[in-house]
Amino acid sequence: MEQSFKDKFITKLEEKYGPWNKSTSKFGATSFGVISQDLSISASQFSKLIYGTATEGMYQRSIENINRLLLRESIRQELTVTLAEKEELEKALYKKEQQLTANRRKLLLYLIAALCTGALIAYMLLPRLTKREELIVAGNHPLDIYFDQDFNANFNSPYLDIAEVQDFCPCSAYEGEWVLSNQYKLPLPGSRRPGLYYLAKSADVRMKCSRYDTTGMGQGSVLSAYEYLINEIWLDTKMTPLSPTYFNQEALSFTQEFEELQFEGNPQFKKVATIHSFFTDKFEIYPDSIVRKGEPCGRYASDVDQELAAKYEIDIKYILKNVLGNMTTTRCSSTANPFCDPNDLKEKESTILFDCIYTINNENLGIGGGYPYQKGYLLKKQNYADNLICACER
Repeated sequence: MEQSFKDKFITKLEEKYGPWNKSTSKFGATSFGVISQDLSISASQFSKLIYGTATEGMYQRSIENINRLLLRESIRQELTVTLAEKEELEKALYKKEQQLTANRRKLLLYLIAALCTGALIAYMLLPRLTKREELIVAGNHPLDIYFDQDFNANFNSPYLDIAEVQDFCPCSAYEGEWVLSNQYKLPLPGSRRPGLYYLAKSADVRMKCSRYDTTGMGQGSVLSAYEYLINEIWLDTKMTPLSPTYFNQEALSFTQEFEELQFEGNPQFKKVATIHSFFTDKFEIYPDSIVRKGEPCGRYASDVDQELAAKYEIDIKYILKNVLGNMTTTRCSSTANPFCDPNDLKEKESTILFDCIYTINNENLGIGGGYPYQKGYLLKKQNYADNLICACER
């Protein structure tokens, strides 16, 4: 990516909002979050644009969007001036109305009305200029453009064709969009000091039937999934030791105090960074159980509080590679299949829950064993929801 695109983008932002204050993550008095909403892009896309990792197309579209915002502001100012001029002209007309003929008064009023109407119409139509940008802005999931384009768009969906759904039952019922059913938190032992935690915020998952992979039960028994996760790293500024306050070493379980612990809004805890991860998953569907096998495809950190990380000696790169990297050895048990009859799957109701334990090779707490947690997926949008005829045989 040429540096000139990033520089031009920063220049445009400063023209619209004011100088970039890196210490407060603001342009003028406007935060990054408000600006990303103005540009109709996600926070992660804005971070890419700011730090020079976006594509040329993303820079060009965002610069055009800022230009439109500047144009809209200019028209709004012109409209304000026009309305003010109208008021002054009306006052002048009132004073001179005895001196003007009826035809001259009529002509002046028509001219004023035309000016105001033209400016008002231009102002009202301006939002349409950004319509195309709003349509092409990608969502959070990296594969949105492959899975979720409009029905009439020129693209080939990875989901099964309607003529295939009965042949690939039951996995055809699972195809679609799934999300994290509940947030969960975990300690991050392995860093230099206690008090570091991992908060799983969201998972945006696309599941599709595998046409070629089977479990030995024939086609329709394996799902391929693509999982985009957004998580956060939080710091306990009091650096409270994990045990015994939050973890019972004898029972190898978290305490009730840990279960009730809230990071956001708690002045004792500070967010250090946002973590973006991408996984590929394989779900094997048996009549009585479901097995998940996940593999990471990379992760990166954004919104890093560098001052906080330096003060508490937190090495984000080390955590990404050696601490979170070790979490990939997480062991998740198979779970009972509550949808032996695939027709029981319902949008915004059906959940698949997995009980998991993770260990970190270089944890420095001496606890051993593992840390239990539960990860669940909620069906948000089903690709095919009509009747499926495969039998439920246990």
